[in-house]
This record gives sequence, structure tokens and C-alpha cells, in this order.
Amino acid sequence: MKSKYQKIKGTFDILPPESFMWKQIEDILRNISEQFSYEEIRTPAIETINLFKQNVGYETDVSKEMFTWKDQSNLEIVLKPEMTAPVVRAYIESGFYRSQPLCRLYYIDSLFRREKPQKGRQRQFNQFGIEAFGSASIEQDIEVIMVATGSLKALSITNSVLHINNIGSPETRKKYEEVLKKYFTQNAKNLSNISKKRLESNPIRILDSKEKEDAIIIKNAPIIKELLTNNESNNFNSLLSNLDALDIKYEENPYLVRGLDYYNGTTFEITTQSDRSQNALCGGGRYDFLVEKMGGPSTPAIGFAAGIERMLIESNYQIQKNKVDIYISSNSSENSSKCFLIIEQLINKGYKIFYDTNKKNIKNQAKDAQKKNASYLLVIEDKITLKTLQSNEELSISNVEHLFQVLKTQ
Repeated sequence: MKSKYQKIKGTFDILPPESFMWKQIEDILRNISEQFSYEEIRTPAIETINLFKQNVGYETDVSKEMFTWKDQSNLEIVLKPEMTAPVVRAYIESGFYRSQPLCRLYYIDSLFRREKPQKGRQRQFNQFGIEAFGSASIEQDIEVIMVATGSLKALSITNSVLHINNIGSPETRKKYEEVLKKYFTQNAKNLSNISKKRLESNPIRILDSKEKEDAIIIKNAPIIKELLTNNESNNFNSLLSNLDALDIKYEENPYLVRGLDYYNGTTFEITTQSDRSQNALCGGGRYDFLVEKMGGPSTPAIGFAAGIERMLIESNYQIQKNKVDIYISSNSSENSSKCFLIIEQLINKGYKIFYDTNKKNIKNQAKDAQKKNASYLLVIEDKITLKTLQSNEELSISNVEHLFQVLKTQ
């Protein structure tokens, strides 16, 4: 039967047993974050549009792909398309900078962009990420990269490559934009149409182009490394030396600038060695001036975000099946009170149960218990019987205490 209603284009349902797989993946990401003492933050699904337009950049893909509308009070609202700006807003608004000078946060959240749906990226998508506030040290950069690479390793993603660059201070970046604009202007006739538009508005964004005609021009473009100050170069070399010491493999990418305007200093991206057009798993970097720009105190910061859908595609992690400890069968309503008293005690002991409230016949219940990977079938009638499904062994149970004794010895 065809449903009267269908989900909106670019969205998807996560149903069992897939939802159980998602839970396992999210638990792994939470555990890794919390091992490094990052704490979870949750922000609203909706924000004011200026939060992103004024801080992410007018000419970025994020700003162009936002879902926006005006509410009854004429306030322009957006479904959040990325997480850093909302986290920074919450960090400032809550006064975390006063109570936690070194503040480490992580999130797992749904985001929204009106882009072309494709495998691993829908219009509603899910991200895992971390944000670290209050430290400008190279050690903080290393820790963030360790969380990123460690997360992929924990998910058994082995075909990934860490790309890394340093885009310097805003002053260095401005000089680089001038050099790039001059270079791309000399090659303007061979640029793609989208890059020709970026040449005037934001020439550094041309380096993000995936258009074939731009690739050969970008390949010969000036690199920002030549414009870095001595201090910026020394910091970058120190970062690379530490990554070498930790045996974290990387490739220097002089054209990696990231697609958002707030980045400075260290930038990185982790991609898969696949032929897919969308092969980025994770990306991040420093944004030392964003907190102050948004009205907070001068605060160095760094973070990254990773697409959960894309990680699931690349993961070789052995997902555990959702299991039921005890499948409970009772075909008589007269035994309902007895059932629920036993269920309550089983739940209090930590057992996972499934109670067949449809009261199918015992043969069908046994088949259903097998499908649910149950360890036991507990039949509660005038007498109580416990069946071990793997061995088909049956035991007569005299009371609840006897039941727990038997379960404890299994």
C-alpha cells in the first residue's frame, strides 16, 4: 500500500536495525571525545540568519544553500547549516569563557543545506565534531587532529589521507588573496564560469573548485607558504614534526584553504582514497578571530567536523547485532499480572526483554524469538518454562528466585 505522505527530497528515515548501527557509531564517537575530556553541547535546530551570513561568509556554499524563512514577527530564521557558528554563539552567550578558560566541546547533530542530494550527503545530514576554545598552542592543534584521526581509526576506516596546510593570519591571507587575484586574472579566460564569479568576490575560493577546467590553472597557482611569516612557518614545521613523532601520516596540501571565511593558521582535511566526487570525511582548522568577531573576548579556537553518513560508507567496523536477552511468551490474559511482575524484576536486574503482547501461538513466538536474536524464551503460563534457544534445552522454573539462579549459571 502506498503511503499517503512521503518524506521530503533530500531527507531519509533511519529505521531498525540501521538505527541500532547508528547508535553504536555515535557511542564510539562520544567515547573518544570524552576520553579527551570534551563535553557534549546541543544547540537549537534554528538560528537567526545573520549568525551565518555575517560570520561564515556571504559567498560560501554554506550561505547559498541555507533553508531560510521569516516567522510571524518578520525575523529571518535558518535551519542551521553548520555547527561552529552556533557553538561559538552558545560559548559567548553562556559565558563559558569566564568559567572555563580552556573549554572543550563536542557535538553530534543534524544539519541542513539545500544542495543536490547524493550518496553520503543529503539535504538533512549528520555531523560529529569538536571545538576547543582558549588555547593557541601547537599542542592543541595536535590534540584536535588526534581526535579526528583516532575517530576514523576506531571506526576501522583505513583508506584515508590527512591533508594539512597553514593559511596564516588574516594579514597573510589578505596578501595571498591579492597574489591569487593577479594570477587568476591573467588566466581568467580559461576559468570556469563559477570561478570567474569568485575572482571578484573571493578569489581564494577558486582553490576549492572541482571544475575540470580549473584544475590545471590551480595546479600552477602561487602557494601561501611563500608568504608565511617566520613565526607562522616555525609553528607549522613544529606541528608537522610532532605528527611525524606520533606516526600520524599526512600530506602537505598548499592549496587547502577550507570553504569558510573564518579559518586561519592550521587547516586540515581527511579524505578517502575513493573515486567518488564527494570523498571528504572530515575537515577543520583554526578560527582564532571568530569569537571576538561575534562579540566575545579575544579567544583562540580550533575544531573539526566529520560527516557521519560518509564515515558509515567507508567504515569496516563490525557492527554488533541488536539482541534480546529474554523473549517472554504468555497466551493467557489471566497471567498478565504475573508476567509484568516478572518483567519488572528482569528489567531491574538489567535484562533486555521482548514481551509478545499479540499473544501468538508458541511455535510462531519461538520463530520470532530467533529472529530477534534472543538468548532465551520464557513461557509464562500456569507453569513457567525457560528455553535456551541455542541448545533447545528446557527447564521448569519454580519461582523468580529460581529463574535468576538459572540465568546466573548460564
